[in-house]
Amino acid sequence: METEVTAFQAIGRPSIVEDIIESFKQALIRGDLHPGQRLPSEAELAQQFGVGRGAVREAMKMLGALGVVTTQQGDGTYVADKPSPSLLNPLVFAILFETGPLTHLVELRTLIQVGYSQLAAQKATDEDWKRIEEAQKAYEAYATQSERDVERHTELDLAFHYAVLEATHNPLVIKIGRTVEELFYASIRGTLTRAEGWGTGIEGHRRKIQAMRSGDPESIRRVVTESLAYWAKEVQHLND
Repeated sequence: METEVTAFQAIGRPSIVEDIIESFKQALIRGDLHPGQRLPSEAELAQQFGVGRGAVREAMKMLGALGVVTTQQGDGTYVADKPSPSLLNPLVFAILFETGPLTHLVELRTLIQVGYSQLAAQKATDEDWKRIEEAQKAYEAYATQSERDVERHTELDLAFHYAVLEATHNPLVIKIGRTVEELFYASIRGTLTRAEGWGTGIEGHRRKIQAMRSGDPESIRRVVTESLAYWAKEVQHLND
């Protein structure tokens, strides 16, 4: 028999639906809720929160859309037992709508890429190195063709970074890293529309592999930062 969920406190502020969602988040952080756990009924939740059932219903719809909870017809509502891609959607939109200095976005990608490259260097297996180098070769072979489709070119560039991410063997780093890299698809594509862009990409990937192979965190940081310098200029150009 499942333990009764009593993780929630009564809501008293005006933003009822938002507060219910925040309460769910805090309950998950505290460990009062766990993946796969069955939630109380709508009526029971309304009583715990001290709100109307309509507010609970609306909050459940939003949590469902975010991939936090799942509803099984005739069985009830459960905390999701595995991450959904939609869980990162709020992060994506928060960054896309960020109105602060452009340097914040550049710093974000640099920070994330330096970190996952250093971790991958520590944890990469022989198979990981093979995939990373194959991804680099595929990118380089395509980049040096006389006729190139910029969309395919961009996908191959991202595939190289994804191969490095997979070598971290950390599902949280992989999910966040892929999300951050995908956010910059348009600006990466912009750098590849000119010869100097794809030439810089080839050299940057080669130097990144060399630095990662060395296992020296400072070398990795320096190479990643330098390789992103051209991209950062392109981001600035696209937004001037």
